[in-house]
Amino acid sequence: RKNPEHLIPKVKASGALVKVGPNAPKIRFKSQSLVTIKLGESAKLSCEATGEPTPRITWISPQKDVMPASSDKFQIMDGGMLLVKKVTLSSEGIYTCLARNSAGDDVKNIKVEAEPQEPFINGVKGRSTTKVLGVSYQTAHLHCRVEGKPEPRVWWVTPYGLSLPAPYLGGPSLAEKPTFSVPNIEMLPIKPDGGELVLECSARGKPNPEFSWILPNGTLLMPGARLQRFTHYLGNGTLRISRPVPADKGVYRCLAKNVAGQAEKRYALEAGRKPVIRGSTGIHALWELWESPICLFGDRFHPTRKPVQLPCSQKWLHRGCRCCTLILFMTI
Repeated sequence: RKNPEHLIPKVKASGALVKVGPNAPKIRFKSQSLVTIKLGESAKLSCEATGEPTPRITWISPQKDVMPASSDKFQIMDGGMLLVKKVTLSSEGIYTCLARNSAGDDVKNIKVEAEPQEPFINGVKGRSTTKVLGVSYQTAHLHCRVEGKPEPRVWWVTPYGLSLPAPYLGGPSLAEKPTFSVPNIEMLPIKPDGGELVLECSARGKPNPEFSWILPNGTLLMPGARLQRFTHYLGNGTLRISRPVPADKGVYRCLAKNVAGQAEKRYALEAGRKPVIRGSTGIHALWELWESPICLFGDRFHPTRKPVQLPCSQKWLHRGCRCCTLILFMTI
């Protein structure tokens, strides 16, 4: 049975807007004050905060620096969670979460610790072998990046069982390969009048290079060494040849080395005499050589053991036989 319409009471609705005042931030789950994690794994630090207006989340690193939203080591996720990527010993410390709005702020501290772990080298656990290709007279770098907790003690052992003393080369360093300020090949005559011949070997580098000389017969002269008429002076790399003779001809090599590399300077010594100009006009020259040169005439090579008469005009000297031009340079 339906009630008459006039018997149903009528209700008049009305609404009102309720405005809530500012509320200071409040961080939840403050009991998470310590996080232990294995080395190499990632740690998640929560910082969930309520408040009106919505609080702004800021993270402070153990070094008391404001952390960026994203980097190669850290990332602040949605909701304020901090992700510590691939934890290392340097990641340990107290991280501070700061929630702030116009009504106030709240703070939460979380300590991150790495679990005790046996050492591993270059990211590999257990025993491993790495092959390094070395080049003669070049510096070889053997990397040994060690992680573990407690912090491992590191030392090197040679193939012969010798333990290398510490410290090694710690921290960054700057080294410059030796260089020569003059051409690295020079040609000099052996004068028949005796005396002495001085071969300079001045090179720059960082640290200062060490010098050694290699004679034409392959003999190695270290600094301060003396062999018959050859003296290698200590410090400046100078080689002195007293009373040079034609038998001393050949290539003399000076090596300058440091940890960054090496440079080489060569001296080519030749036996010969000055060219003799015949004729008042100076149109021809007689080249008198003690050895067997190879000179270029036009497009042909011409070996000879006899004195050679060649034109000695200015044009020929400018364009002519490169080999003979060098001999002229060496024997004048």
